[in-house]
Amino acid sequence: MRKRNWPKYNRDLVKRGSITFFIDQNALNAKPGANKRGRPRLFAHPLIQLLLVLKIQYRLTYRALEGFSKSILPLLQACVPLPTYSLICKRASTMEALLPKLSSRRPKVVLIDASGIKVYGEGEWKVKVHGASKRRKWIKLHIAIDAKTQEIIELEVTHGHRADCAVGPSIIKKLPRSTKTVMGDGGYDTKRCRKAIHNLGAQELIPPRRNSKISRDLEKRNRALLEIRGLGGDNLAREIWGKLTGYSTRALVETSFSRMKRLYGERFYSKKMETQRVEGLIKCKMLNQMLAQAS
Repeated sequence: MRKRNWPKYNRDLVKRGSITFFIDQNALNAKPGANKRGRPRLFAHPLIQLLLVLKIQYRLTYRALEGFSKSILPLLQACVPLPTYSLICKRASTMEALLPKLSSRRPKVVLIDASGIKVYGEGEWKVKVHGASKRRKWIKLHIAIDAKTQEIIELEVTHGHRADCAVGPSIIKKLPRSTKTVMGDGGYDTKRCRKAIHNLGAQELIPPRRNSKISRDLEKRNRALLEIRGLGGDNLAREIWGKLTGYSTRALVETSFSRMKRLYGERFYSKKMETQRVEGLIKCKMLNQMLAQAS
């Protein structure tokens, strides 16, 4: 087990509180490209991305973001041109294809999972105590992380009703060829997900669902099912099986969701699906930057 350098780790945590932690000087100097319609583009994509990062980090509205950027960024570089809140909002939905890749890692063990994220609606405490009185909307965030570094390497944002097993194959297909093992919970216990993992050239480590039966086509799943039954077939048997096979490592992906929600809140503030994907990508990229800084 790696021993953490606590003095360095504490210094890195202090750095994250700096306003300039996520500000790249090159983004302020980036020159805008040409527009398709011939009109000159006033603001470069890196600058819009930088402003969206500041919006997410400090949980600002678009109007507050305009005031924040115009009061802070000129202190770092004089006469830097800054867009209005309406232009930032319009450009945000077109940023997905222009954002950098989440991670360049070549992982061997990949963990996949999904979690619900609120878009709008009442808080959990109010609903628990007084009941729901307004409509609430959720989306689903599907991620794949490197088990060694906990960096997020793939991301999908879908509607809240999409099942994990329906989105799993599309995420698995995008994983690097260096992947040797893919872990997921029982929500990915389908032939499509297991086939996608085999096509990748990796081994799956997915527990069979409760009350599962022996299947002709899935030898590895049948073996896992017999092993769990041999250990007793109850919750304790599944825990023991997870420790013996290494499946318990999958809990790290739950840590990633917890980290994201603690740092950036338990909801997405974008209403359009295109902007929600951009918001999710930026949040994951920021988490990866923090992990890289602390490693």
